[in-house]
Order: sequence, then structure tokens, then C-alpha cells
Amino acid sequence: MIFTRRGLVAMFATIGLMTAGGGAVRALESDAAKAHVQASVDDVMAIVRSSEDTDAKAKALEAVMEDRAAMPQIARFSAGLAWRDMTDDQKERFTKAFSHMISVVYARRFQTYSGETVTLGDVDDGGRRGLIVSSLVSQTSGAPIAVDWLVSDRPGRTVIADIIIENVSMLLTQRDEIAGMLKNNNGDIDALIDQLEAI
Repeated sequence: MIFTRRGLVAMFATIGLMTAGGGAVRALESDAAKAHVQASVDDVMAIVRSSEDTDAKAKALEAVMEDRAAMPQIARFSAGLAWRDMTDDQKERFTKAFSHMISVVYARRFQTYSGETVTLGDVDDGGRRGLIVSSLVSQTSGAPIAVDWLVSDRPGRTVIADIIIENVSMLLTQRDEIAGMLKNNNGDIDALIDQLEAI
């Protein structure tokens, strides 16, 4: 089985959804941006390639997100306008449930992995957004897939702010998915959180 676009989203989303928050712009160097992407890819690929079961992979993924990701900012962006309607307790519950959902769903999708590799390329200036690290993802069948990594240090530390696969933003994709889930729950935030926790 080839690693489909859905599989690529699974493999990269946990490291791509690092932060949606703003902050002061710092002097991020190209070498540092590229090194951060490589280290992040290595961490996730080690989990993907492991022989552990899905539950173990999910726990490992969640640990990576806790270590590398600013989960409150990720959750806030993914919740969209609903975030402002949440109580403090709901925001805390949503953030934890969102992290749980990401790790479990993507760990399940990792089963489509069949030996693909990621090769990093040039680093371009993305303006105030940060630096863009290009890469090619090999496939066992078919042409390589272009993947761009937006790296920023605006939160005060280096993070991957977004990943663009075939011109599709992973941040926006996740936000759309949460919006759809909320709509299916008739706008009930507690029901949305319960659904995320149950995954």
C-alpha cells in the first residue's frame, strides 16, 4: 500500500500543528529552521516505523506533542470562533481532548506507512510568518510529493507553524474538521469535547 495523501496528513499533522499564536519576531536562522524540521521528522518517523501497537504509538505521539507543541494555541486556533464561547473549564478540557484525538487518530493512520522517506531541500524567506523549508516525500509508487514546512520562532521558541501538502494547509484542515464536528453536535461544546475524548 502506498502512503496516500491522507497518510501524509497523518504522519505530519502532529508535528505540523505546532502553534497558531503570535508574538515577537526573532532572528530565526535557515540552518536552525532546517535542523528543527529534520529533528521533528526523525522523532515522528521513529514512531511510525516502530513495531509498537496503535495505543503505544498514540502515547508516544502525545508525548512528542507535549514536548514540541504549544497545545493551548493549537487548540485555540482549531476551535475557531467557538473558543471565545468556552468557559475556562471547557477550554482546558477541549485542549486535553484535542491532544488525545490527534494522537489516537493519527496513530491509527500510521498503519498505511510503507517505507516512504522525507528529503529536505531549500529554505526560503516566508516574511513575518517565518522560514519555509521545502521537502520531497518519496512514494513506493508514483512521483514524490512536495511538502513545505513553515518554521517560526514567534512564540519564543522554534516551532513548525504549518505544513502545506499539495498546497493544502494542515492548520486550516484541522480547523475545518473541528468546525464540522461542532456542527454535527449542533454547536454543543460539551458534546464536542465528549466526542473528542471518546475517540
